[in-house]
Amino acid sequence: MTDTERLDWLDENQGAALVSDDFGNWAVVFDGIQNVPLEPGQPADISTSFWIEKEQWRPTIRDAIDAAIEEENE
Repeated sequence: MTDTERLDWLDENQGAALVSDDFGNWAVVFDGIQNVPLEPGQPADISTSFWIEKEQWRPTIRDAIDAAIEEENE
C-alpha cells in the first residue's frame, strides 16, 4: 500500500484520529468523545478524549493506518 492510498483512506474516514503516545507509538481510533462545535462545519476549539486499547498501538504511523484498514475489512 502506498502512502497516498493510506492518506486517501484517512481522508475518506471522517472522524478517524491518528494519535501518538509519549513513547513513539501510534494508533488510528474512532472511539472517543468531544464537545460539539458551535458552528458545525467550521474549525473550532474542541476537547477530545479517546479510548485506545493497548493492542491498537503500533510502532509507526504506517503500521497504525494499515492496522485500522485491516480491522475495517474484517
